[in-house]
Amino acid sequence: MKKSISATLSISIAFVLVSSIFSFNGNVYAQDTPITPETSFDSSTSSIPNATENATGFEQQQNQTTIPEQQLNDTNIVVDTNTTETQPVGENTTQSDSENTTSGNVVRDSVTLLLEDRSLPEGSFIHLYDSTPFEILSGHVAAKLPCNADNATDVNVLIGQAPNVSPTDLEFVPELSSGDLCLYHADLASDSANTITDIAILNNSTEDIDFPPTSTVVIGVNEIAEISSEDQ
Repeated sequence: MKKSISATLSISIAFVLVSSIFSFNGNVYAQDTPITPETSFDSSTSSIPNATENATGFEQQQNQTTIPEQQLNDTNIVVDTNTTETQPVGENTTQSDSENTTSGNVVRDSVTLLLEDRSLPEGSFIHLYDSTPFEILSGHVAAKLPCNADNATDVNVLIGQAPNVSPTDLEFVPELSSGDLCLYHADLASDSANTITDIAILNNSTEDIDFPPTSTVVIGVNEIAEISSEDQ
C-alpha cells in the first residue's frame, strides 16, 4: 500500500517538472523572436501627405486663379468690365413724343348739335366746341341754318382761340339747301397766324333767331397738336 502511494506521487512530481520545462522554453522562444512592424511610420518615407503642405498649396492655387474679363471691387463684388453703354429709354421716348406732337396727332372726333326749338338772342352766341390745350390742325364744320331769299344767313360761325374769335367764310351748298334752311360748310385748319381751339355760333342780326326743325351744326376734328408756348 505504501509503495503504491509513493509511485503515484513520483509520477505527479515528474509531470509537473516536465510541464514547467516546456513553459519556460516557450517564454524564452517568444522573447527571442524579433517584432517586425507591418507598416513603417517614418515621417521621411511616409506616403501620407502633410496637411499643412496641402493647405498651403490650395491657398497658392486660389491666389493664382484669376477671373477673366472681370475685376473685384472694394466690397469683393464681381463687377463685369465688359459693360455696354446704352442710352436711357426716357430720352428716346421724350424725343419721339416731341416729334409726334410737332407733326400732330391723328384723331377722329365728331359732334352733332340739334338746334331745333332753341332761340339765339340778338348779339348773343352759343359756344359749341373747345379743344384746349390742343389746336385743331384739320377739321370741318357743316351747319344747316335759317337763311333768306339770297341764301344768306344771320348766324355767323366763329372760330379761333378764345377770346380771339372771328367769323369764318362759309361755303353755300345749293344741292342741300331749300326753302328757309340752307346748308353751309367750312374747313378748319390752324396756322401760324390763326390758332383754332374754339367754335361758336353768333346771332349777327338785330332780332332773336328761333331755329326751326332740322337746324343742326356738325363739327368734325381729324388732327390736333399741342399748342406751342408762342401761340398761348
